[in-house]
Amino acid sequence: MSLTARIVSALLAAAVAAIILKLQRQGGMVSKYGLLWTATSAAMLVLAAAPDVADTVGGWLGVDYTPSLVFMAALGFVLVVLVQFSWELSRSEQRVRILMEEVALLRRELEDLRTEDLREGAEPEG
Repeated sequence: MSLTARIVSALLAAAVAAIILKLQRQGGMVSKYGLLWTATSAAMLVLAAAPDVADTVGGWLGVDYTPSLVFMAALGFVLVVLVQFSWELSRSEQRVRILMEEVALLRRELEDLRTEDLREGAEPEG
């Protein structure tokens, strides 16, 4: 990897880390996602600073072309994040459906109570 590519990669990784830290401080990102993205930016920094690490890991795994290993790892990471988001979206949809049903039942109960109060208020006192 050329020196220019290393510098650009390190700057990109540092920018990602700075953005993640800013989002966490402002409360715009839940800590579990912040930890995930902080680890990702740390891995990017390691690969930018020491590209020989990827070559070494590629050698252990029997990968001849190191960029394909990095690409495969990035693709795997994206797939894991997508599965996690899909799972959480499904859970949120279930919770919203349950809440909507509960609100509908409470509205119906409130309407029944109001109707009952109106009937009782309209009856002549005896």
